[in-house]
Amino acid sequence: MSGKRILIVGGVAGGASCATRTRRLCENCEIIIFEKGPFVSFANCGLPYFIGDVIVEEEKLLVATPELFKNRFNIQVCTETEVLAIDRERKTIEVCNLKSGETRNEAYDALVLSTGAKAVWPQVEGIGLPDIHVLRTIPDSRKIRAALDNVTRAVVLGAGYLGLELAENLVRRDVSVTVIQSSGQVMPTLDKEMSTYIANHLQENKVEVKLNSKVAAFKKTNTDEMEVHLESGDVIQTDAVMVCIGVAPRTELAVQAGLELGDLGGIRVNEFMQTSDPNIWAVGD
Repeated sequence: MSGKRILIVGGVAGGASCATRTRRLCENCEIIIFEKGPFVSFANCGLPYFIGDVIVEEEKLLVATPELFKNRFNIQVCTETEVLAIDRERKTIEVCNLKSGETRNEAYDALVLSTGAKAVWPQVEGIGLPDIHVLRTIPDSRKIRAALDNVTRAVVLGAGYLGLELAENLVRRDVSVTVIQSSGQVMPTLDKEMSTYIANHLQENKVEVKLNSKVAAFKKTNTDEMEVHLESGDVIQTDAVMVCIGVAPRTELAVQAGLELGDLGGIRVNEFMQTSDPNIWAVGD
């Protein structure tokens, strides 16, 4: 790998770990991370607890900064920089500085895609209303924290890890919470016997749980209140909705580049995390 130019698309866990590990393997490679967001590496598992004021200072969420990458590892980080396209024949990527709008091409010897995932939104009427949120990034958490000043009731869609962590922290903020789950138990990854303990604990903490329930529509009333209409016909009045029904891989770049995808829509890799292009690797959950 000596002297190679290695470009990494995306930071956080996958891209940042890949960059530092690559530096340990190659002292004189040029390594650059391109991160679309304002933060290259942050503790996304802490975001619900930042909303609940368990983590009070936003800085506590930051794992590493661009300055740390540069000073400790000699790795360049370009935040707020979006990779728009991959030219596999020329081995270049087109990148855009989101602050200035300026675009440029960057050449690579090896390219790593760590483009992460995006929240899945239910395709129902009213999903675009302003009081409906997802939680994936620090800016998302800022938006939710600001909204909580005017929220006394919230609906959480999804009773997985993120949904229940959000429910817990909303209760900490004195918000009345209803959790809606499409299946017959909370935490579907657990055996039902175990999930029953969690459901009981939620109810003991005054969290209403609606199982086997699906949303049909979100609507605003004449008094500007939000209503969550369920397929059962039930209607829930709320001030905000948190969507936590799952994630899907961000594969737009891979599709644009013509890389092979797997059966579930992720980027197909071999045992070395190598894609169908021998000069491009991919990493993610």
